Amino acid sequence: MTFFRKAFLAVAAAAVFAAVSPLAAEAAVKWTWKTGTLAPKDIGYAKQVQSVLMPAVEKVTNGEVVLKVYWGGVMGDDEQHLKKMKVDQLQAAGLSGQGTFMMSKSLAILGLPFLFNDYDEVDAIKHQMMARFDGIVAKEGLRLLVWLDQDFDQIYSSKLPVTKVSDFPKTRFITWFGPLEGKFFERMGTSPVPMGITEIPSSLRAGVAESLIAPSIWVVGTQLYSTFRFVNTTRLRYVPAFCVCTSRAWDALPQQYQKGVFDGREKWAKDFCVKTRVDAEKSLNAMVAYGVRKVRSSPEEIKAIKEKSMPLWDELAGKLYPKDLLDELKGHLAQYRAGKKK
Repeated sequence: MTFFRKAFLAVAAAAVFAAVSPLAAEAAVKWTWKTGTLAPKDIGYAKQVQSVLMPAVEKVTNGEVVLKVYWGGVMGDDEQHLKKMKVDQLQAAGLSGQGTFMMSKSLAILGLPFLFNDYDEVDAIKHQMMARFDGIVAKEGLRLLVWLDQDFDQIYSSKLPVTKVSDFPKTRFITWFGPLEGKFFERMGTSPVPMGITEIPSSLRAGVAESLIAPSIWVVGTQLYSTFRFVNTTRLRYVPAFCVCTSRAWDALPQQYQKGVFDGREKWAKDFCVKTRVDAEKSLNAMVAYGVRKVRSSPEEIKAIKEKSMPLWDELAGKLYPKDLLDELKGHLAQYRAGKKK
């Protein structure tokens, strides 16, 4: 059975089931957290939720907390997950990048164009600034359980390879990632078509638009690789994925369980991301093997895109995210990069 066939079957057949681990089934469960996610069961991120996160949470809580996961958008999209947590229909969610940015507009700072050069820088900021982002999430009535990655997203297009500034106005982009993405496209001289994530596959197949920025695992999971002709792998932006729970669910736990989660989550994230980063690369390579042509912006083209887009960093400070948050993040990055040069 081919990679794509497995992906299709998992998306089509497995998304409607909720998952509870065997360990939890045998334990004296006291808290069951209904957890929504767009991730289709047994593909990409979902595999690591099952093999890394669910067992880890159950272990540090002696099996008294279990995650009952509803895969593949059964409980709605990220916006609906957030709404359902507010009324306690869900106690937790594994949010995509879109949902993470929707949760708090300040979190959009992590998706600034060309903010990070590589995953080593991402991991350094996770370590240095976790407490700061804990505070941002807490203001929304939630608790940050684990900071994961969506990907360094790629530019996918069916009309032409998008590698330079002048290419952006020549194709219709879908925008689904909030105001920062909209501002980026505005700077690139294109008028994107806004829509929700569930509308994207049918809209692309119907020719409503030809291009978007997205993670490779998602493109494979939605079978959209057959729609695109080109993928630009330039690291235009990093996008996080946050696993969160409600403050009500969190506050109900004994302090030793809360401490167990906070003490373990950085290692859980590393274990998770080591595997999902490999899966993302495999997904990209599988699409290229299928026939999607891989392209990359030249250094000169990247410089021109940066000159157009990076002024957004300071322009959006104080509007989309606090200026001191940007200053702190830039300071940690500068310190990390200086240390690497020694």
